[in-house]
Amino acid sequence: MDEEQDFAYAVSEKALRHIAETAGREVPGVVAIRSRSVSVAGGIVRVHLAVRARYGGDLHHLALAVQQRAAAVIEEMAEPEGLDISVTIEDLAFPPAE
Repeated sequence: MDEEQDFAYAVSEKALRHIAETAGREVPGVVAIRSRSVSVAGGIVRVHLAVRARYGGDLHHLALAVQQRAAAVIEEMAEPEGLDISVTIEDLAFPPAE
């Protein structure tokens, strides 16, 4: 088979879930992350991530960084036709009481 020929392949929702969660965990300030939903329809990948963030950080920038990191890694690894990633800061992790 010629390397330039098109061939069909698919990346499962489970694999996309792992990619998004792993990428999101790389962002400083993320304590935990999980995918609330992952879907693929018509070449468009939609991922909704729920984040537990470290208390005291800029939550807007944290959510944006998670969104951008997950998008970059999914685009690199899966090459979707379209991508929609939403992020919810679902919980905060507080430092231990002294």
